[in-house]
Amino acid sequence: MGEPSCDRSGAPDGRSRLRATGRAMGFARNANGSTAMEYALIGALIFIVAAGSIRYYGSRMIPIYNQISATVTQAD
Repeated sequence: MGEPSCDRSGAPDGRSRLRATGRAMGFARNANGSTAMEYALIGALIFIVAAGSIRYYGSRMIPIYNQISATVTQAD
């Protein structure tokens, strides 16, 4: 990469703007990584379902554990 010359104003020329637009369009069309993103979304959905079911069954088990605790306490 060369040093900028003193006689240029530093404003981008039309070619660099076209190059940037082409890169942006190429990025938008690029399908690499979409499979990884799909797997991440599926994994997140599985995690949410698992966490929700554990929380649901955990809240349903509290009365059972309280009953077991009371029974053990009375047996002593």
